[in-house]
Amino acid sequence: MRSHRAALVVLLISVGCPLTGPVSWALTPPGGSADGAIPEQFRRARVPAMLLTPLPTKGGIPRMAPKHVRPGTAAAWAQFDATFQALRSRNFSLNATTKARADGAATVRESTDPAAFESMYAALRGQKHDAVLAMLDAFAKGGAEGQFALASVAIQDDDAAVRAEATRRINTPPVSEVLAALDDGLRSDNHDWVDRAGILSGAIHAVEALPTLIFAQFAQSAPSTKKGDKAWIATGRTISYVANVIPVVGDNAGAFQPVIGQLIEGVVMRVQDCEVTIYHGNVHDSLVAMSSFDSGTDTAALGWDMRAWFRWFNEQYVPMKQREDQELAKAAAGVAP
Repeated sequence: MRSHRAALVVLLISVGCPLTGPVSWALTPPGGSADGAIPEQFRRARVPAMLLTPLPTKGGIPRMAPKHVRPGTAAAWAQFDATFQALRSRNFSLNATTKARADGAATVRESTDPAAFESMYAALRGQKHDAVLAMLDAFAKGGAEGQFALASVAIQDDDAAVRAEATRRINTPPVSEVLAALDDGLRSDNHDWVDRAGILSGAIHAVEALPTLIFAQFAQSAPSTKKGDKAWIATGRTISYVANVIPVVGDNAGAFQPVIGQLIEGVVMRVQDCEVTIYHGNVHDSLVAMSSFDSGTDTAALGWDMRAWFRWFNEQYVPMKQREDQELAKAAAGVAP
């Protein structure tokens, strides 16, 4: 019998739900900054700092924005938790009248205190769309904190329609709080969140996310610490033979009862350990679309090669953005090119 050690690689391409209307983007991007075709809503006064610095050869990628801190106090959060749980029971229960639901939606739309947003989402998540849309409208009126809440919903909610509605309400170019939510999503251990953060990055043209997108294209699982085979596959034939005999004695008679043994001849493949590589398809698509759009060159040929993306970013993209930033600085200072 021969034994083989095998590695198992799993390819997981996540298929995201398409976003409708103004939040969708083309996977074959139009001409980018090279021909000056960037739409006005995507323009920045200066090039984001993370696009002016080459990717580090050691350590992690710096965050796009500081990690978000929930506003308010523990006492205020507890009060908001109770308030919105009561509102859900009173105005959005199965037996609630149409007027009660409308009154509840109006109350939610006027609840623009940033400290209430997390409590509001915890209470109204999964409710019918009149309640959820009222919540998203409140977030949209909540300034930078509301933008963070919208981005978090666009990444974390399980309802594709709700994610699309949240995305539609995010301003462009994205504020720092939205970048913080994208950062959290792209670095998450939840692969659905990673893929949705990739979709959101492309939908709002968050070029600040390009360095993080490069390294979020795929992830590998940690080696297992459990002992023993994970699986095995046997290919062969079974041969029967007489392994033993049992004497059988009767009146004036004797005989033997055979004991049949079996021998397996062939090959057994034992999977003693495995490593799973998970490919985030939507992250890759957004990376290709945004990088091609912003650089004016087609980056699709870089494929899934991390080293090729690393060289492209450091050797081509960063120098181009440095020149662009210098031109923007001169234009802001009124210096002729």
